[in-house]
Amino acid sequence: MLQVRPPRGVGRTAAALCFLLLLGAQFFAERAPAFNVKKVESSVYKVYTWRFNAKKGMGSGTGFLVSGHRTLITNYHVVADGEKYFVGYRDGQLGRLIEARVIERRAHIDLAVLEAYEDLPGEPLALGEYEPEKLANVVAVGFPGAAEVKEDPKVRSLPELLQAMREPSGFDPTITPGTVSRIYSATNAVLNEQQVLNARTVQHNAAINPGNSGGPLLDACTTVIGVNSFFPKGAQGVFFSIHAREVIRFLNELNIPYRRVDSPCLTSSLSASAGLLLPFLIGMSAMLALAALVFALRHQRNPLGAIGHYAGRLNELGKVAELASKFAPRGWSAVCDVASLQAVGGGSAYTLEDGKPMSVGRSKSSAIVLNDDTVSMSHARLIFDKAEQCVTVMDLGSSNGTFLNGARVATAEAHPGDALRFGTAEFRVAAGAARVATAAPVRPDAPRGWMLSGFDPAGRALQFELRPGSGRAGGGVERWTIGRDPARAQFVIEDNSVSGAHAEFTYRPAHGLALRDLGSTNGTRVNGEVLGVRTLELSDAGQEIAFGIAKLRLSRLLS
Repeated sequence: MLQVRPPRGVGRTAAALCFLLLLGAQFFAERAPAFNVKKVESSVYKVYTWRFNAKKGMGSGTGFLVSGHRTLITNYHVVADGEKYFVGYRDGQLGRLIEARVIERRAHIDLAVLEAYEDLPGEPLALGEYEPEKLANVVAVGFPGAAEVKEDPKVRSLPELLQAMREPSGFDPTITPGTVSRIYSATNAVLNEQQVLNARTVQHNAAINPGNSGGPLLDACTTVIGVNSFFPKGAQGVFFSIHAREVIRFLNELNIPYRRVDSPCLTSSLSASAGLLLPFLIGMSAMLALAALVFALRHQRNPLGAIGHYAGRLNELGKVAELASKFAPRGWSAVCDVASLQAVGGGSAYTLEDGKPMSVGRSKSSAIVLNDDTVSMSHARLIFDKAEQCVTVMDLGSSNGTFLNGARVATAEAHPGDALRFGTAEFRVAAGAARVATAAPVRPDAPRGWMLSGFDPAGRALQFELRPGSGRAGGGVERWTIGRDPARAQFVIEDNSVSGAHAEFTYRPAHGLALRDLGSTNGTRVNGEVLGVRTLELSDAGQEIAFGIAKLRLSRLLS
């Protein structure tokens, strides 16, 4: 059998290039994101709640820095019924205690925002604007009381607390690993006698205990994907954290800035460095193929045949490049200086400039004014980023929500062709400046309705549609009853301040919508004014209507 030996130097050069290729892959793999314990520990603190009421004494939990050097997140139940609040952390060989105040707290999502009176160490932790997958690695960080080997003496006064602060070991946080079990939307979940939860949660098996409450649940890249909150009594390996998206929505409502991560952490050596490793592999492969082609042309007797042979190899590289393109971020096909919103069905269009925030709302002070009763006065904020080639959408706590491609969002990134909806006002994201299209004809007899939306006193979200054709009809009048008794009311508010049949809306085609109280115990108020025995015609929307202490807002609804 005839054996052909490759030209001298070709084999050694190819081997050397392969070695460099593997060495480079290892170089990038070793630089895959790793869990930075020191970074996390410096941004997580012990939170003390001091009570002077019947529960006199001190409670403790965990909190973490989310904005600037003084703003931190913890659980609602950590700070509930508190009179004074302190943030503790380790400062070298000493413990430090900084007084703080509650900026805002929400029972139904079990979250609270604290502000320390002095700067805290560490950097704000980023919040994950994504859905963690099942079996994704997570780490819970906090200060569980059960981790203290020696039993701390009961602290009954501030001097005793300051004395206990001299021992800094209590500020060494506990870190427990685990994996995500599922994403769970808790609806009317009773946490205690005073608190009912209505929030998205992350279920996981990273052990948390009393004292962990308010601490971060982090992915392998130290991005916060949840706030450790509770676990069912008697359960094993079942723990729940408030989803990071609930934190994002909360901070947006308060106009508090934060860092955000939009994609999950990729921890394998290939995935974690995909942004750098794949281009490196493609480049090295191309160099290897080119070097082999040059040697073939120099030493082969039939160079044209060699070119054909190596052209097939280069074609395979094209497949590698195609694979790599799947890792590229979604965006415009060409770099655009501006983006735009185009009303679905024609009509208004708006240009979004690079880095310029654009407010969306019914208020005349909004940059994009939408005369639609389903749009809140201050509904959302849009920012086009030329460098990233995307539009960041932030809901501002609107009554009827902001939707991206049909899904309600708090914060999201929109791309060309995506559908954005504010209430019922729908737009399409486009590349380039706005172009006004011909408006679609609107039927003058298009059916309209109303929506009552808000939260009951327990924090449960409420939305009731008063749509002509859906009420109880009689004598040409449609009626909708609001109350606590399901047997007497179409729209039920489960709160003791609401009577069984509390109030009634009526609709007459010739007169519109009207409201009257049905002799309720605690009364009905419109914009703070007691309704009494009057029947009030609601000629427009936007009113705040209180049934007992349950407050809802009336808005218009387009069918």
